[in-house]
Amino acid sequence: MASVAVDPQPSVVTRVINLPLVSSTYDLMSSAYLSTKDQYPYLKSVCEMAEKGVKTITSVAMTSALPIIQKLEPQIAVANIYACKGLDRIEERLPILNQPSTQANTCFPNLDLDVCLENNSRFLTS
Repeated sequence: MASVAVDPQPSVVTRVINLPLVSSTYDLMSSAYLSTKDQYPYLKSVCEMAEKGVKTITSVAMTSALPIIQKLEPQIAVANIYACKGLDRIEERLPILNQPSTQANTCFPNLDLDVCLENNSRFLTS
């Protein structure tokens, strides 16, 4: 009897990272960060030290947390399912998430984020 491979549900983190608005904004910020580091040598050395520290701390944290994460894997899988369903709802209500940041920015050149969140909070709570 042949076994059928079942694709696991993608992680909500992967889905968020792959949203055009998120990935294009990351690319823009990463480019600005690298450009700034290249322009200012002293800032570059400070940033590189900070990056090294973050990598070290992350490595230690992951090593320490791995046994706990493995024990909680079933609960994490359930939480991921619910988070993906919530992301589906958000994507339906905010189609701007599927546009790159350059396009989204031209749609709202004078956007006041506080007013936007206040006026659209019902989308995130319903």
